[in-house]
Amino acid sequence: MKTRTIAGILLIALVVVSVGAVADNTSTKIEIDVAPSVLSLGSDGTWVTVHTDIALCEVACDTLTLNNIPVAWVESDDKGNLVAKFDQSEIKAIVAPPEATLTLTGQTNDGEHIEGSDIIRVIDCSG
Repeated sequence: MKTRTIAGILLIALVVVSVGAVADNTSTKIEIDVAPSVLSLGSDGTWVTVHTDIALCEVACDTLTLNNIPVAWVESDDKGNLVAKFDQSEIKAIVAPPEATLTLTGQTNDGEHIEGSDIIRVIDCSG
């Protein structure tokens, strides 16, 4: 009887730990808006800017990437939300016409994963 009770307790503990591990792997979806919305591969632009709906003060900024490209710098907009800048030449190296999905990922200061995506148009007018 004791063996069954101990086995039952261990099984319950395993389920609780497993459910917690699954929950830790989920990301909180955030809304993002990427500018420019049309990226010309032949342009001389400097930045790809990502506007978000999450407060800058909630984000561990050094964890931010856009399609695995690290953030160059961050600021807040007039609402206090995160605005992240990425080197446009690095983004151009990973996109191709006619469009690209750009995904911002990172963590909050509490370690919660965040993620948001936007689709931009990509054109090549370089000749």
